[in-house]
Amino acid sequence: MQNRYLVKVSLGSILTILMVIGLIYGCNNSRINIGDANEFKLQNGMEFVLKENHASPMIASLIFIHSGSKYESKYSNGSTHFLEHLLFNGTSLQTEDELSEGIERLGGYINAFTRKEFTAYLVLMPKEHIEYGLAVQADMLFNSVFPEEKFLKERKIIIEEIKQGNDAEGSAAENFFETKAMAGTKYAQPISGYESIISNIPREAVIDYYKQFYVPNNMTALIIGDFDRSKMANTLENIFGQFVSVDLPVLKQELYTPLTGKQVYKTSAEVKSTYIKYSIEAPHHLKDAYFSFMLLEDYLSDDENSPLIKVLKHGTEPLATSVSAYLDTKKEFTRLNIDIITEKPDMVDPIIALTDKTIQSLSLTPTSPELLEGYKITRRCEEIYMSEKLHYYGFVKAPLMEITGWDFFQNLQNNIDSVKVENLVNASSEYLNALNYIVTAIYPTESYSGKIEKPTGPSDEEVKKFFAKQQYPKYDLASAKDFKLPTTKATAVAEKRYSEFLREVLPNGITVIVKSNPDSRVFAINVLGKNRTTTELNGKDGITDFVNRMIEKGTVHNNASELALKLSSIGAKVTLYDNPWIPFDDRYTTPQFSFMKFETIDEFTSQGIQLFTEMIERPAFDSVEMEQIRKEIFGLIGRNSGSTYKTARDAFYENLFEGTPYSKKINGTFRTVESITLSDLREHHRRIYAPENMIITVGTRQHPAGIMALLREELQKIPTTGFTPIEPNQPKSIAEIISAHEKMNKEQVFIYLGNLLPGATSPDASILKVVSAVLSERLSNNIREKQGLAYQVGSSVILDKQFGWFVCSMGTSAENYEKAKKAILSEIEKLKTEPPTEYELETAINSIWGSYLSANLSRINQLYYMGVYEYLGLGYDYGDKYVSKIKSVTAEQVSEAAQKYFTTENYVIATAGNI
Repeated sequence: MQNRYLVKVSLGSILTILMVIGLIYGCNNSRINIGDANEFKLQNGMEFVLKENHASPMIASLIFIHSGSKYESKYSNGSTHFLEHLLFNGTSLQTEDELSEGIERLGGYINAFTRKEFTAYLVLMPKEHIEYGLAVQADMLFNSVFPEEKFLKERKIIIEEIKQGNDAEGSAAENFFETKAMAGTKYAQPISGYESIISNIPREAVIDYYKQFYVPNNMTALIIGDFDRSKMANTLENIFGQFVSVDLPVLKQELYTPLTGKQVYKTSAEVKSTYIKYSIEAPHHLKDAYFSFMLLEDYLSDDENSPLIKVLKHGTEPLATSVSAYLDTKKEFTRLNIDIITEKPDMVDPIIALTDKTIQSLSLTPTSPELLEGYKITRRCEEIYMSEKLHYYGFVKAPLMEITGWDFFQNLQNNIDSVKVENLVNASSEYLNALNYIVTAIYPTESYSGKIEKPTGPSDEEVKKFFAKQQYPKYDLASAKDFKLPTTKATAVAEKRYSEFLREVLPNGITVIVKSNPDSRVFAINVLGKNRTTTELNGKDGITDFVNRMIEKGTVHNNASELALKLSSIGAKVTLYDNPWIPFDDRYTTPQFSFMKFETIDEFTSQGIQLFTEMIERPAFDSVEMEQIRKEIFGLIGRNSGSTYKTARDAFYENLFEGTPYSKKINGTFRTVESITLSDLREHHRRIYAPENMIITVGTRQHPAGIMALLREELQKIPTTGFTPIEPNQPKSIAEIISAHEKMNKEQVFIYLGNLLPGATSPDASILKVVSAVLSERLSNNIREKQGLAYQVGSSVILDKQFGWFVCSMGTSAENYEKAKKAILSEIEKLKTEPPTEYELETAINSIWGSYLSANLSRINQLYYMGVYEYLGLGYDYGDKYVSKIKSVTAEQVSEAAQKYFTTENYVIATAGNI
């Protein structure tokens, strides 16, 4: 960092010097304490790992059952996932509604997911209600009764889920890859199974599977959050200790045969891009070389330093638009997987040859010691960031614990820290100099003339014939023995945590708000650029997304590689756009504003402020980087066009906001992105991130006045521009039914239906949120739970400053489209004449409360929503008032608001699919 002061030493410089002294004298990455946890086992064999985290008054319980699709036979494939669904359909103590709504009424969240190795059941609860959440989990796991009528309904839902998965862009590539890469192992079977099996598997077969695997000695639980360990251990003993262990089935042990040589398989499918996927033989997790491979994963995925990304994505004519690497860890073996996406199908063979050459030479081109240390620090800091997001920790981190075991998992980071560059060289030489792999390539249909292969399951007749020969024991599912649920009362009042706030508008116009509390080690900054699409230059749709992607590609003082090294040296996590690989994970992307998120830990506060300010103020806007980003965006736009969900969403906004900037596509179009020049990027950056157009929220455990002084010193260097924020136009009222449809060769049709509403400052704003919650629950109960027409269906309300809108959305089979559309409109009409019951209202209010708590688990998300509230004119501290406003809403107000705003005579409906 350039030294701007020769005589006068600033407060920021003093802190930086102290930080550097601390780093030199022993504050290395191993000193970054990522917290500890402990394990214990009940007499019945059920294992628990307790991990305390006091950043929020919430607790998550994630219970793993050692049962996944790898344990299934050819004809029972999909039964584990089927069983996951069925466990939400009622127990001997609770109905289906009581199970989920009981959790939601207490501000909790309940879900489950199935993988090839395990099934996991999650509850996230306010800490005062965790005993109830744990008891509900136990009741589901051990006392489920599988009602006949629910079994038939779940068949339909899972078939819709399979179709939705098949329709996702890239799913054909993933399915083909899994079939080939895992051939000869039990991992080749799909998690959801095949429609032929789900349609015909008998209830008795699923119950028999449940009775064999759902026993306490086949379960491991991770409890993470705000609790005292000794008290939590007693609670777990009382709830789960009463269930008895059972002898587990003896499973056939299959010997694993390592990959040898190079095997390449090609086919085509209905995809927009060409997908090349590698599965390379790698060291088992019990070998020392495994820890080197974890760091090789980081090296190969490092966008600025990876030798593979440099040869495939960099340069004036990049071969690929996306390159990533990850370790696929199984109990029996490990693979290094590499995913490459290209828009040049004719270059598949050269890409494979170049990838081979680069991977085989890794022992000659290892990472530098500085980068290696940065990867280690980043992993430790990532553990801290993820531990704040309790349920995400369960989804992302805990599965590795389940696969490898607690003893391995608790020592993982220390083992990674012990890796040196020479270890990387040796591991690369041993496993990668002579490659052993399976590679698949999936081309768009029009770009491939070879044999088309598509994974298929057994036929309906085969499945029926198989199960006709089977006999299953009779099980008593009616008795819950002496198990009882604890009594509890919903409060919808979040625990107050001590926080200090400081708000200041700097002389250059930046609004800065600091939040300080002692509960988290994370130092975070959120930047909000006001009026995203309204500020975009005419004909330059998507330029905000383009600018944000350029911000991480270097500054005027640090090129992209140098910037990446400095960020990793402080374990910084920078988020500038949504992850395109997580379905429906675009909650932060909106036409209203842009965002930039920065996370490090308090030890690196001063460096973090200086580095992130430099990124905000002085991005390099390198012309070569610009062309690479342009091609990446082209690839993203192309892939988005293969998604029914995103196509319907874009058409909905285009018609609802016709003639206003909110009708623009967030990522732009091929035409608009092609037209963007370097001067356009610089000009838009001066507008969207002008001091007058930014709201910066900062979170720390340090004193807010001291942090504000550091921020003031850095941020006030950003020159004022005189830019006046451009407010969005009021959209035209919808006076008719406006329909838009995009024909797509897909199994499902996706529906977006909605209309305009008043804005966030309207006296009806909080009422509208409750209307949406009630409607969403009714849609789910009718369309999903009763009719089985959809896997996902719901309603949401989005409020801007002066106007808002509601959306009902779902995906359903093409043959069910008319029935589904009619059901959505029917539920909207019912809401006007049938006010919510007291129970419905309480459930809706508390589900909003629970969503609010879940969304604000992490420090960075707290800052994000503070910025949004400030942008909307509600004040950064509106979150403290939000729940109380929601709680005061009455059933009469819900019905009146539905009559006033939710019409079925005038609306926009956008669809995409094969109708």
